[in-house]
Amino acid sequence: MITGVSRAVNTGMVIGAIVTFAVFGMERYAQAAQENRPNIILFVVDDMVKEEIACYGGKVLTPNLDRLAREGIRLDNGHTVSNVCTPSRYTLFTGRYPGNSYFKPYLEEYPKNRHGAPGFNVALEEDNMNVGNVLRLSGYVTGHVGKLHVGPQVKNSDQFTSRGLFDASAKTGVDPNAPEVITGWRNNELWFRKWITDRGFSWAKHVYWGNVKHPYSDHNPEWTLDAALEFIDTNKNEPFYLHYCTTLMHGGGKNWNSSLGKPLTSGAGKLDRIPKTILSRDDIVKQVEEAGFEKGTNGITWMDATVGVMLDKLDQLGIADDTLFVFVSDHGTKGKWSLYDHNGTNIPFIIRWPNVIPRGSVCTSLVQTTDLVPTFFDVAGTDIPKYYRIDGTSIRPILTDPRAEVQDHLFFELGDARAVRTQDWKYIAIRYGAERFRQIERAKLSKLPGALAYAGGAKNVSNHMLQRPHCLESDQLYNLSKDPLEKQNLARNPKYQNRLDELRGFLTFDSKAQQRPFGEFVPGEDSVPVAKIQPHLEQMKRLRPVKKGFEAVGSPPANPEADIPATREQRRKARQKRKKERAKKNSDDSLQE
Repeated sequence: MITGVSRAVNTGMVIGAIVTFAVFGMERYAQAAQENRPNIILFVVDDMVKEEIACYGGKVLTPNLDRLAREGIRLDNGHTVSNVCTPSRYTLFTGRYPGNSYFKPYLEEYPKNRHGAPGFNVALEEDNMNVGNVLRLSGYVTGHVGKLHVGPQVKNSDQFTSRGLFDASAKTGVDPNAPEVITGWRNNELWFRKWITDRGFSWAKHVYWGNVKHPYSDHNPEWTLDAALEFIDTNKNEPFYLHYCTTLMHGGGKNWNSSLGKPLTSGAGKLDRIPKTILSRDDIVKQVEEAGFEKGTNGITWMDATVGVMLDKLDQLGIADDTLFVFVSDHGTKGKWSLYDHNGTNIPFIIRWPNVIPRGSVCTSLVQTTDLVPTFFDVAGTDIPKYYRIDGTSIRPILTDPRAEVQDHLFFELGDARAVRTQDWKYIAIRYGAERFRQIERAKLSKLPGALAYAGGAKNVSNHMLQRPHCLESDQLYNLSKDPLEKQNLARNPKYQNRLDELRGFLTFDSKAQQRPFGEFVPGEDSVPVAKIQPHLEQMKRLRPVKKGFEAVGSPPANPEADIPATREQRRKARQKRKKERAKKNSDDSLQE
């Protein structure tokens, strides 16, 4: 069994020695595990809640994911490490916590002697210590298809042009049919492929650098599926690793349904032809309707159908029994920009490996996306580079025995927050470095929510505060067995002091393993005491959260039942009405003067 840093509380242990020992252990294991190396497919869905899948209780049509669960194992306590795209995906590529990234721009922003704030600022490192390169060096053909979102920032005009790319930064006014736009996007996608192969992958095709972008801001799962099927077919006679990332389910039902009518939109711009896959968009819509499910679930069934095509391809080639297939989400939706479990870190997590995993297994053991890369190295018998840092733990024992447990707790991080979770409890700590604290001190009341938000800014923290008014408190303790929605913070209740101390011990151990400051857990020059934050949290009581923002407590409360214009025409009329009301008010004010 491959293990990373031990997850037992023993702060006297030397962390570097643990990591080195673990890596040497993996190398010894690899020498004895070169036979029967399975193909590996990692299927990553974007922004999906596990309750949106039928086998997890969702009222949707997902026959292929249900099949995957029937033929494999459904992990009910599977988690992502971070509830936004880039840090969660970084972990899926590396097996490391995002806070352990040594991507140069991240270390320039957050040197190792300061608090770190991992988010959209991490990326794959230039030494190619990632799953695609290491498996390739071990004899696998490794491929990436679909959404990347772990590369350096390429968003504004300067970032495109400085790399010799077509400037695709405009958010409006771009003609998707213009020849120069079509050619520019195609050339950009080829550049993205090369960047991935420069990071050590054998092959890449049909790549989205990040989320879908204007003017081609629609999903095209057939386009990515087409490349995946090509990769599988080409490499069917040798062990392969496919890192497959669909852009669905990002954007919600309205976006999915709009995309269904635009089959020529892709990450390489406008296509000349519709990809030759066996999916029929019309049939998917019809199946959802005939099954009696809501139209807003069309996109989920669409994504599910791509899973089915891939599984059928493995059957047709006769390699299904030799393929480890993993389905996960990068993170949840309503829990995005937080470290909460529900609709957040607790994600769909299904694995199939015929003849190894008992069919129809269900597991409640703690598992995390950090554990996938070490598991892949384990089953592949991979020779691990000496200085490759791995933070996860191989879950191979769980694959043969769903009752097995490989770790006693999990660690999470996002921005200025860290968290740990056991089977029944979760503890979240928010601590700020000195530079962030200076921003908090300077912030006006109206800007204070954004300054205190550990990730995502004021809009996102207001959405969380509507559900959990305590979401910015420095210490948060939840009994998940009795309070799965994390509504009741028990951190200040003396009755739970021993439990709080236990989880703080776990967090101390994991923070020390990162070898950078974090609050009082690992004191450093820029650590800010919690007592200095409390006055600013008290000021927050002068504000109340509303949908996507805040307002002063003395203001009339917003009417949650007010009609919100739904159509473009209704919104236009509403704007005209407001304009007339303002004009009338200004006229009245002039008369009074």
